[in-house]
Amino acid sequence: MMKKIFVCSLITLLFAAAANISFAESKNFKEAECEGRNFSGMNLEGANFEKAELDNANFKNANLKNANFKGADIEQATFEGANLEGANFEDADLEETNLMNAKIKGANFKNTELEYAIWTNGKLCGAGSVGSCW
Repeated sequence: MMKKIFVCSLITLLFAAAANISFAESKNFKEAECEGRNFSGMNLEGANFEKAELDNANFKNANLKNANFKGADIEQATFEGANLEGANFEDADLEETNLMNAKIKGANFKNTELEYAIWTNGKLCGAGSVGSCW
């Protein structure tokens, strides 16, 4: 498990230090433990975060087009202003997550936990919201 934590930290630092360099192989965060990590403004198009631990992560203004978050734990994270077009959040937990002003066209929220999430228009999702904000 420590290897995944190290990889997440190292990749985050590499992206931050050299945002103009492509790290195609490093976009695999499957089952990684990345709680509280700062991915803001990063180009993570097509990244794989399947079953990753992302509580309190910051994805503000990140490009996450076609990213895979299937089964990920993403409570209290922020996706404010992020590009989530075509992203897969199936079976993910986005409880209390900020999605304000995020681009969600074509995103998959099937069976996604959205309880108390802040929706794209600033609306607070109701208790028990799953798959859609109501």
